[in-house]
Amino acid sequence: MNTASDSATTPRSRGAAGDVLRITVLLGIFLCGGCAGHSAADDIDYTALVKTVDAPTIRQWMEEGRSFSIVDVRSTSEYENDGHVPDVDLHPYSIYNRDPMRNEAFVEEMEVAFEPDTTIVLICSHAMRASQAAHDLQRKAGFTNVYVFPGGYEGHHMKGYPSGDGWKAAGLPLED
Repeated sequence: MNTASDSATTPRSRGAAGDVLRITVLLGIFLCGGCAGHSAADDIDYTALVKTVDAPTIRQWMEEGRSFSIVDVRSTSEYENDGHVPDVDLHPYSIYNRDPMRNEAFVEEMEVAFEPDTTIVLICSHAMRASQAAHDLQRKAGFTNVYVFPGGYEGHHMKGYPSGDGWKAAGLPLED
């Protein structure tokens, strides 16, 4: 049975400091929604739901002259300031640099630019937004040949991911 003295140690009674901590944690979760391949709203790991294509396969496709398109889903500022893949199509999935605010017209823009059976490789900074974008294209527009480049343009910088992955580290073509 809870008594008045027992309730003094519950999290609800810790006062303003506890409230500030809870608000800070919730704000952090909200602002980073999608930062690690998860959507804060539905807690889905999109990286597990999409196809990937690695650097050796990209090299092979290039050597064979295979028809495929590379689409950079980073923001315009990331594309302009961080470098990019040559001859890439830019279709931002996020409106601002690493901001969780999504480009609501992304799927429609891609439907206008590509046929649903076009082979498309999506790339972002670390493959997280690209995974979300690929999932949206598959689920909402019926795209069937969408791949994500693991590690993205920059490569993963997070614990648990291999170091040295990413477009730049793989020695694939770059444009500053």
